[in-house]
Amino acid sequence: MSSHASGQAASVELAERVELAELRGHGGGAPLALGQGALLQGVQVGLSVQVGQAQASLAQLMELQAGAVFTLDRAVDAPLDLVVNGQVVGRGELVVVGDQFGVRVTEVAPRSHG
Repeated sequence: MSSHASGQAASVELAERVELAELRGHGGGAPLALGQGALLQGVQVGLSVQVGQAQASLAQLMELQAGAVFTLDRAVDAPLDLVVNGQVVGRGELVVVGDQFGVRVTEVAPRSHG
């Protein structure tokens, strides 16, 4: 199929292979993360606290009004999940810190070494 049929002319550019010089003197040093993740320690991540989940039909969501209640899949005394990037990294309990909610960490997931 020709690109002329759509009213646009085809543009063809020649690509040239680039040869990179081999790096020398960087092969046997310390890991980039300096062993304990020092390079990454300042990186900010989003931490979410998940109280529980509920299932609802699309029809229920379309009729949603203020005051509606969904029963969650967790008991009142069950720990909350601490989640980073979709992965549970720990569990805790809800506390009040001044005039805000907080989470007291009760369990930390083991670190994976992969």
